[in-house]
Amino acid sequence: MKTRLKKTMKFKLQFLGLLLTFISCSNISDKSTSVIVNLEINPHNNPFATNLVAMNYENYAPKDFKGIINKDSSFVMSFNTISNRALKKGLKDGLIEQEVADTLSTKIYVLSGYNNGKQHYIVDINKNKDFSDDELIEFDKNISNKPGHSKSFKINKLEVTKLEENKFFKQTAYLQFIPDPNYFTYKNETKQEKFKHSLQLTVRYNGFLYGNFAIDNRKFGIGVNKGWRGYEFILKNADSTFYPYNHQLYAKYKLRDTVKLNDNYYQIDSLSNYPYQLTINEINVEGQIYGFRTGEVSKNYNIKDLKGNSTTLKKLASDKGLLLLDFWGTWCGPCKELTPDLIKLHEKFNKKVQFASLAFELDPKPVLDYTIKNNMNWFNGIIKGKPKSGDMSSAVIGGLRIECYPTFIVLDSDLNILFRTCGGGNNFSELKEFLNSKFE
Repeated sequence: MKTRLKKTMKFKLQFLGLLLTFISCSNISDKSTSVIVNLEINPHNNPFATNLVAMNYENYAPKDFKGIINKDSSFVMSFNTISNRALKKGLKDGLIEQEVADTLSTKIYVLSGYNNGKQHYIVDINKNKDFSDDELIEFDKNISNKPGHSKSFKINKLEVTKLEENKFFKQTAYLQFIPDPNYFTYKNETKQEKFKHSLQLTVRYNGFLYGNFAIDNRKFGIGVNKGWRGYEFILKNADSTFYPYNHQLYAKYKLRDTVKLNDNYYQIDSLSNYPYQLTINEINVEGQIYGFRTGEVSKNYNIKDLKGNSTTLKKLASDKGLLLLDFWGTWCGPCKELTPDLIKLHEKFNKKVQFASLAFELDPKPVLDYTIKNNMNWFNGIIKGKPKSGDMSSAVIGGLRIECYPTFIVLDSDLNILFRTCGGGNNFSELKEFLNSKFE
């Protein structure tokens, strides 16, 4: 086991040194050379998390749409490819002309209904508000209760209108429409409302931007996605697949982040639309290099315990030479499921490893109550933030890119990141295996 682990870690570290290293540094010199990456929409093997968005119900008159199968048991739903917020802001600021906005077709309409004992929907692919010339997708009304039911529904290729930098443009989109009657929860529903909500649909964007580029005859691939906090970037070797999100080498970068490609440093500089092109500039780096992945060095972040007292990662790590960071929350089911295993791990290694559980919460009280009740007798801290919000404004959360809960990171006294993983199952087993290997 020990030999296998060492070989695995050696391979990972070699790959890290050869491919990518996220850094922040004290000084970055002027640009020298640039790499331009042409990006295209790719519907396959999306490495980014894809969120489901609820479709809206349309209030319509019979003349508005054609091909309604049964008006009493069908509803027209819509999905706007441009957020109302972005559109209203552009109009308010005078950056978008009302006459132009009025002529654009930014909605995709779907008929969701129930007929002859089956549920169905029809996507208005050709955008003519006539469902009679589009494909009828029919399915069992209880399909949403089956695991993985989303795989039963096709991905539709459509041309949609997008808005970026106050400019409208056309883009190919790969959208999947999925029945999801439990997306919303309601109280005191009428019979009509209950039936209406049973026909709720959600939509998922399956495509992402992808491009290949080469540096010194070595080929790389890069995926690009617009997330809640702006554009995200994931790199890989061109002939390999993207790491899964819970892999310790999985990393999402942001604009202005710096990566190491071969033996030189490059900054993800800018992204232009219509057509999509990414500019990556070579830079010279001086000063300390920090990162968030295995094989890199963490900054010495300040953290607070549950009483509000401050300390640092370096101070915690210096007590025993190794520091295990546990990013969790009382709102996180998988985190709480691992509590008994974490307690056993602490009982085994508490004399050799400093444990620090950092809860992402708004209120320390439920954290304190939980840690006392479950005998979590080690350092417990809090990072103020709204659970499940995706907020990464905290220095330690943003700096170490904590997007998955629980996340476990092992540091040495110099804050070298020795190990990183996310979640339970095999990932938690790898954490135990790693700690065992350090003290055999």
